[in-house]
Amino acid sequence: MSGFRANAIASGAEREPGAMQTALSPQRASSSTNVAANSWVGFSSGMEAVTCLHGFSQHGNSWRELTALVPGSYRWLTPDVRAATLPEAELELLELWEREGVQQCHLVGYSQGGRIALWAACSLTERLLSLTTIGAHAGLDSDERARRREEDTALADRIEGEGIDWFAPYWAALPIFAGLARRGPDFLRQLDAARRQNDAGRLAAQLRGMGAGAIQPFWDRLHRISVRTLLVAGADDERYVAFANRLHSVIRDSAVAVMPGAGHAAHLERPAAVAAVLASHLSASPDKS
Repeated sequence: MSGFRANAIASGAEREPGAMQTALSPQRASSSTNVAANSWVGFSSGMEAVTCLHGFSQHGNSWRELTALVPGSYRWLTPDVRAATLPEAELELLELWEREGVQQCHLVGYSQGGRIALWAACSLTERLLSLTTIGAHAGLDSDERARRREEDTALADRIEGEGIDWFAPYWAALPIFAGLARRGPDFLRQLDAARRQNDAGRLAAQLRGMGAGAIQPFWDRLHRISVRTLLVAGADDERYVAFANRLHSVIRDSAVAVMPGAGHAAHLERPAAVAAVLASHLSASPDKS
């Protein structure tokens, strides 16, 4: 059984940039998160698919604003990630594409989703039209990894012990997410509400299985990626700007896009700016038909 619950969204040139997306079929609730999933039917066979993988404690609908701002005709697949390890997440991708009839697609990932995207691209590069990461890396080095693993294990224990109501404000207050305050209190309340829809056990398992400290570094695999790759980082997130440049040094057909006035969650802080660079990247990818 698939571990991904996908939102499949159609994006067309006839929609005004920023317009709300609507579903062709009734919404159905996820049994684990109670987040609605939009199921689309009747896609054009020539419509390219874009799969977007969210960050830790987010859901697939966190991509809704960004995808609405990207012009052109794309089929957006925005699954909820349920896997607890990178290999499991790769299998979920394959199940998703099999279920949705996708032979090749663009792959986009943010933070934890960016790690999944990088990992999967190393072995599934022939299935990709392009790759995009936002605030991502391919693993931490020795001492930093050991420290982060201890921190993530402790956090996983605390999430299980104190629950989502403790976790949600704790996670939102981390300095790496300070830039989200630029979007105002209403936006922050939306993020908080979505974060509280998580399952404590699943979050803990993901921290222990594919958190930044849990994964074995796989920088030495990245030379296998042969598709055009866009590496996005917020200018205010200097650590991940450095990671983007390091990724660029080992992924041969890659480019770095540093977004001014944005931190770690650049696509949420400056969605229009990120949508613009993503649109350019997607449209420039070679035709694989």
